[in-house]
Amino acid sequence: MIRAVIFDMDGLLVDSEPVWFAARRELLARFGKHWTESDQQRLMGVSTSTWVDYVTEKLEGAMPPDEVLHNIVGIMAAAYESGDVPLLPGASEALEHCVGRYRVGLASGSPRLLIEAALTGADWQRCFEEVISSDECARGKPAPDVYLEIMRRMGLSPETTVVVEDSAAGILAGKAAKAKVVAVPRGFTSPDSEALEQADARLESLHALPSALTEL
Repeated sequence: MIRAVIFDMDGLLVDSEPVWFAARRELLARFGKHWTESDQQRLMGVSTSTWVDYVTEKLEGAMPPDEVLHNIVGIMAAAYESGDVPLLPGASEALEHCVGRYRVGLASGSPRLLIEAALTGADWQRCFEEVISSDECARGKPAPDVYLEIMRRMGLSPETTVVVEDSAAGILAGKAAKAKVVAVPRGFTSPDSEALEQADARLESLHALPSALTEL
């Protein structure tokens, strides 16, 4: 029996991946560098330190890591505050369905500042019993650390927990944590077939989550 549902955030609940792409592209363009969709795919679901190191390396010494972090997070925070990061189809309905039926948590690779901005903007703070950023763990996704830690904090068993993810790194992290995984792939974050095959269920959108949870 499923007792808890742990959601990812970027690319699953909020359509933030195009905004992340634009923010990184904008920063690199200032120094005549290029940011590609391949670069973006490599960073889906990873921790802050991982993407900061990656962007810093792409800049080839033009900006130190702390300034990379400040610039990108600043662009993202402004986007959340101005309402430029839309909610994804079925996100609010899926959360409303889960609240009251399951214990609900959020495990994101975003910095805590952006998680809080997103939850405030969508009025979702009340939906989550526990919220955690990968930055609070030793390793980001696809390592299982963030899911193991949130299950530890919530006193959950992996056998009765479902992880809902959109990216390959997130799917692999959930499976490595021994939880059941529902994949909701999207065009911008589309995981490879090898990762998708590991998911326990695959949905076209979050509108189908209630029935998928019943079947697991």
